Amino acid sequence: MRKDLNDARDLHGQAESAAAVWKGHVMDRRKKALTDYKKLRAFFAEEEGRFLQEAEKEEGSLDDEDEDPAERFRSLLQAVSELERRHRNLGLSMLLQ
Repeated sequence: MRKDLNDARDLHGQAESAAAVWKGHVMDRRKKALTDYKKLRAFFAEEEGRFLQEAEKEEGSLDDEDEDPAERFRSLLQAVSELERRHRNLGLSMLLQ
């Protein structure tokens, strides 16, 4: 009977240890995910600001309406696709770390 009680205590201690290790592992993963999320958000905010500045510059230079609307749309589409490619590359590199 006493041996069973000691075995149960040992098993309980091992379970508590395993739970503490698992909790630490989960908390580390959460912290890393939150850090990566904050980095991505900061990057997106910075890129959005840069994109808006470039769009304002282009808009200012295109006020004379000499350029074809299709050409303006094409350059805007190129800027958006470039921004999307950068974001995708950053996201993939962070996921692979």
